[in-house]
Amino acid sequence: TVCVEPDYFRDKVNQALLEAFSNVNLVNGKRGFFHPDNFTFGQPVYLSRVISAAMQIPGVKWVDFSGTLNRFQRWGESAKNEIEEGLIRMNRLEIALLDNDPSAPENGKIEFIMEGGL
Repeated sequence: TVCVEPDYFRDKVNQALLEAFSNVNLVNGKRGFFHPDNFTFGQPVYLSRVISAAMQIPGVKWVDFSGTLNRFQRWGESAKNEIEEGLIRMNRLEIALLDNDPSAPENGKIEFIMEGGL
């Protein structure tokens, strides 16, 4: 769940978040959070890094993972205390993947519950 600052449009902030958490090279020369070069084999996805990256987006007031609608886990699997532990573990030969392609959700999906803003 992302709370948007009062003077920002929810849709614009959501779009900026989706771009920031993409797997591509961005127009500003940076890489999206889930760009394959940002992870190595066996490296977990840390919740604190996700929150920190989201908080860098202009218009984001706060991020919360405590609600019952919020999930932070592997696609298609039951939760294994990832929110409580603050990470999604990768096996030794796995690299975190998030394509956010609606036609292939098994390759990772991210959505934001947007609150506040305009």
